[in-house]
Amino acid sequence: MSRSGLAVAALCLALAVQAQEPTNHEDAAGQARRAAEQAAAAVALLESGEAPALPCADDACAPQALAAAYRVQDGTYAGSMLRLGEEGRYSMQLTQPPMQRSSKGTWSLQDGMVVLVPQDDPADAVQLVPYEARSAERAQLQQLLADLQQAHPEPEGRSDQDARDTLQAQLAATHEAGRPLYVSLLDPLTGVASEGVQVVLELAGGELAAESRLSGGNTYRFPSPPPGQAVTGVRLQFPGVDAPLRLPLQAPLRPSYQVLFDACALRMCESATMGMVLQQGADGPLLYAMGVGVFQRESR
Repeated sequence: MSRSGLAVAALCLALAVQAQEPTNHEDAAGQARRAAEQAAAAVALLESGEAPALPCADDACAPQALAAAYRVQDGTYAGSMLRLGEEGRYSMQLTQPPMQRSSKGTWSLQDGMVVLVPQDDPADAVQLVPYEARSAERAQLQQLLADLQQAHPEPEGRSDQDARDTLQAQLAATHEAGRPLYVSLLDPLTGVASEGVQVVLELAGGELAAESRLSGGNTYRFPSPPPGQAVTGVRLQFPGVDAPLRLPLQAPLRPSYQVLFDACALRMCESATMGMVLQQGADGPLLYAMGVGVFQRESR
């Protein structure tokens, strides 16, 4: 691949920037893949009916005894909360900056696992990342551009110059007329791809369809809006969701936008059910959520 091709490929990767800083040198894509694999394994285990028998005292494992508040103490999701109600309802707040995922539904105890069945509104499953929260992405782009300029002070051909111009345009605080716009979609919880999602930019007097979906990420490229046509929102149509979801855009127009989405809440997962393996810890019940961590019961 040419140097300009590498620069464009790196740009595409940066546009699908992680929803958090890398942990232990593992990038967001790797974390998302790992979380998705673990979540799929948990669902398969649950649906196969082969959940292992785990040591837990009868009284402590009874549904009425499990009704309490639980918190993740360590790891990426530290601070996440789960409340199991005595009436069989739950509420959960998963904390993974910049996305705070809330979920509500029903819970039950099945074969040594606490099973959550979400009943969430799709409208709550998408979130536009504020421009101010994307400083890490801009720092990556700035470093990429600096490395490119240091290695090759003089552009080699038109494609090389175009790659540099694209990087510089993405670093601008506002969109430059004549330049394309980018919208990247990211599910930080499962890493599910945005395959099949239709993304449209709403204009003051019409709409603008994506001209391409870039390889290597869930990034959609749009042509520059016509002169005098303000971009007012992003409209997303997810497979399995009847009505499109709309996110309003405020001035000024940015070169790119990032949308976080919860694929399972939007019915893109094989199963939205979340199974947590139940164990008895020294200080009370422990709930092991694949890809999230361990929920420990809070002191009463």
